[in-house]
Amino acid sequence: MVLMNRSKSIDEYCKQREIGDPTPIGLFAFGTTQIIYALYLIQIANITNHQIALGSALFYGGCIQVLSGVCALCSGKTLNATIFCSYGGFWISFGFIYLPSSGIIDSFKNDQVMLRNAIGIYLTVWTFVTLLLLIASLRTTILDILTLSLVLIVFIFLDIANFTGQDFFSRIGGYVGVLASFTAWYTAMAQLLTKETSYFILPTFPVANNKNVDNIRSSRIV
Repeated sequence: MVLMNRSKSIDEYCKQREIGDPTPIGLFAFGTTQIIYALYLIQIANITNHQIALGSALFYGGCIQVLSGVCALCSGKTLNATIFCSYGGFWISFGFIYLPSSGIIDSFKNDQVMLRNAIGIYLTVWTFVTLLLLIASLRTTILDILTLSLVLIVFIFLDIANFTGQDFFSRIGGYVGVLASFTAWYTAMAQLLTKETSYFILPTFPVANNKNVDNIRSSRIV
C-alpha cells in the first residue's frame, strides 16, 4: 500500500492513484433521491407520508453523494465536489429534520405555522445556494445549466408552498423535480456511455465558446 509522505500535498498523493470519475455516482444519487421525493410531492398513488424517502435521503442522496464529492475533489474537479458535497449535505440534513428520533418536527407540534416558516427559511437559503452554483456552472454544458435551473425552480416553489401553506405549489415543485431528475440521469448516462463501453454515446451540448470543450465530459454536476 502506498503511504502518503507528510511532505506531500493531497494533490500529489491523489496523482499517485488511478481514480475513476465519481460524477455519474453523484448524479444518480441526486437524481434518484430527487425523483422519489418529487413523486411524493405530487402525491402519486395518494401517498402523503414521506417517511419512506428518508432512507434514500440520508444514505444514497446524502452519504453516497458526499463521498462522490470528496472523490471529485481528489480528482481536481472543484465545481463537482462543491455541488455534490453541498447537495449531499442538504439531503442528510433535510432527511434528519423529518427523522422521528430527531424530535425536530415534534418540537413544533403546537405551532404548525412556525414549522412551515422555519422549513421555508431553511429552503430559501438553499435556493440562494443553488443560484450561486448555477452561476458557477454557466460555462459548462447546457445539461448542467438546465439541471441546476430546474433544481432552483423546485426550491422556489417549495419556498412558496411553505410560506403560504398551499400544497398546490408543492405539487408544481414535484413535477419540476421529476424533470430535474431526468436531466441528472441523462447527464450521468452521458458520462457512462463512452465509445469504449457502449454502442452509442449521448450528446452533452457544451456551451459555445467554451475553451474546455474537449474536457467537458469530465465537468458534470449535481
